[in-house]
Amino acid sequence: MAAGSSSRLPRGAVERRLFVDAPPDVVWTALHDPGCPVWRDVRLHLDPAGPDWPAAGARRHARFRVGPVVLGTLVESLEARPARRFRVGIGGGAIVGERRWELTPAAGGTRVAGSVHLEGRSRVGRAFLRLGRGGIGPRLEAELAALKEKAEAAAGRATP
Repeated sequence: MAAGSSSRLPRGAVERRLFVDAPPDVVWTALHDPGCPVWRDVRLHLDPAGPDWPAAGARRHARFRVGPVVLGTLVESLEARPARRFRVGIGGGAIVGERRWELTPAAGGTRVAGSVHLEGRSRVGRAFLRLGRGGIGPRLEAELAALKEKAEAAAGRATP
């Protein structure tokens, strides 16, 4: 798993990249499966998706949890380019941010770049993010590894 930062990302964003041995359309389908770990994150609990999800402009209510603290938020699809790019905005009274996934065809598979950028809008939001900041990179790595496993299994190319 490669770590790094793209110049296109906001300052403070966390990005991880990996190669998935499956075509971009299969990775896209796996990413939008409700059982995908990206949407079952232990800290971000999303309400069920409506029929328009993941189209740009679609919204979902969510709850952010760090320890016993829970903050209500809204997740909005900002960009949905099938098999290429997906961006969601995260907004609430205490935190704002963005999550991105970029899918690039490479060597018969897909290079996936996932990133997270969150900012506190209030004293509570900043404290909330400080509590969870150290876990963002490892959590993003775990989500991408699970996405890789799911997509490769769907493509019949599971790695040992």
